[in-house]
Amino acid sequence: MKRFYSFLAAFLNNYKLLLLVSLPAVALTAFGLHQLAVSGHGVWAVALLIRLAIEFAFLGLCLGILNALGIKNKWILALLLYSYYWACTADLALLLYFKERFGAKYLETMEGGADYGFFKDWRLISYFVCFLLFCIFSVRRFFKPITRKEAWQKVLACAIVLAVLILTNPLRLLPKPNDFLTAYFMPPSPVYTLCSMIARPQEVILTQELPVQTAQAAQKYNVFTARNTGIGKDYKRVILIATESMSAKYLHHFNPLIPPAASRSYDALFQAHPSATLHPVTLSTLYGLTVLFSSHPNAKLVYENKYPLSLVKELKKHGFRTAFLRGANEKYMDEHILFHQAGFDEVKGSHYFSTLGEYAPYIAWWGLTDRKLYEYAVEYLQENKEDKTFLTLLTVDTHVPLGRPDYLDHKYQQTQAEFYDVPTLPRAFSYAGQDVELFLKNLQEKGLFDEDTLIILTGDHPNFSNMPTNKLFKNFQKVFDRVPFAVITKNQINLPLSQDDLSSQLDVAPTILDLLNLPQPKGFFGHSLFDNTAKRSIFDIKEDYVKITTADGEKIIPLNSQKEADQAELSLIRTMWVK
Repeated sequence: MKRFYSFLAAFLNNYKLLLLVSLPAVALTAFGLHQLAVSGHGVWAVALLIRLAIEFAFLGLCLGILNALGIKNKWILALLLYSYYWACTADLALLLYFKERFGAKYLETMEGGADYGFFKDWRLISYFVCFLLFCIFSVRRFFKPITRKEAWQKVLACAIVLAVLILTNPLRLLPKPNDFLTAYFMPPSPVYTLCSMIARPQEVILTQELPVQTAQAAQKYNVFTARNTGIGKDYKRVILIATESMSAKYLHHFNPLIPPAASRSYDALFQAHPSATLHPVTLSTLYGLTVLFSSHPNAKLVYENKYPLSLVKELKKHGFRTAFLRGANEKYMDEHILFHQAGFDEVKGSHYFSTLGEYAPYIAWWGLTDRKLYEYAVEYLQENKEDKTFLTLLTVDTHVPLGRPDYLDHKYQQTQAEFYDVPTLPRAFSYAGQDVELFLKNLQEKGLFDEDTLIILTGDHPNFSNMPTNKLFKNFQKVFDRVPFAVITKNQINLPLSQDDLSSQLDVAPTILDLLNLPQPKGFFGHSLFDNTAKRSIFDIKEDYVKITTADGEKIIPLNSQKEADQAELSLIRTMWVK
């Protein structure tokens, strides 16, 4: 009994400080559970209590180690705690905008030529100042120095508690999928990121003949069976507009709370042409575009292996000139290299446009304005009018968090409504629609929008955050987080697009090949959206798990699962059938 009290005393040493500084992580967990729509008061209560215990023990372990090393200065401890909260804040930002913890993926996306000037925003600075003051107050008010012996006792006690909590986590006994989603938030943010960084990478399976187990899984989920519907024709000019962060909730056509005048340009297109909304399977630009090009859910594995499957390469085989134009820096995350590997002959972005006198003055914030990007696209298509051309346009003005703050000398029709008089994403999409309308008008005037022109209008990925315009999305509908998709042609296509809830971004590449009446590669996971009889499955791959959705329900599988029952699905999402 004496040993138990000694153990308890070591564990609870500085308990007031540890309880206080554990609260932000508990709040983060609560927000994450809300974002992922985890329901049930019992689930929430158990999850938050366990997270509090884990955070308490983890911070106690860190504090014990620091004290054992002789670090007891309150100012130093406050600064170290502040550094720890940066990791928690990164998780919060990702959950806020993407409903996902990115882990190592987040560190990768911080590289490149993006514009991080928003770190100078007074609101962000105020946020970090408040956290700094919180750290200083907590440590200076509640920290009590301990001896080295007491510190090592604390380290041992906290390590034992952490081990017990990890090994006996009762959240894993909850009904699926809550068993995984709740446990997903339990590791402290730095631990989660570290585990992501050292996790064994997936290994691609390149094959011309499917193993029996994989073939059975493919049959179960009806993948590798894309087919043409006969809707296609020999288009000479194909334009894929990948609008940054495009979500159905910003258009009145899908969300009645958006003022009709705000999205008039987009709504007219979605009403006049075959349109649908697609379930997203990726949450960032490189990943989203990779899925659009490959019809394979494992975006990272696709681009790390130089795009064994690619719509762009298929079009090149059939004589198309291929070009990728973007507003942002083409060198971001080495995308100028990766998209060449995907099959594009040319990749041009803000770095290239900065060398052109006519366009350089219109590069600000994240890159070239959408209007000027569209102007260059018209010029490009005019210069190559006699060539079969596949052109992908990646816009930037609607980038999170609030869209472009300064449109330079561009003029737009204003919407007289709340949220449209200051930088917000609703305003950004209102302007973006007007730019698309002007682009189509310019194509028409140049004779580039004719019966041989096919335009696909969609997004690279959706935006999940509703802040600071929550009023526009109540009551919330699931369709708000889907990606709009429209097929725009001069001659009306009468066959409707599938309205299946399981239609996803995996279906984009098969749809384009169907429209062109070109053969479908064996390795596509998706189906043409004109195929209204296809049984569809969604494979949504996160940092460390895959969520598979079919008409029969959802299944969540950790990517490192060792269960025999999970191996067929895990093999399937690593397989690239290049027959």
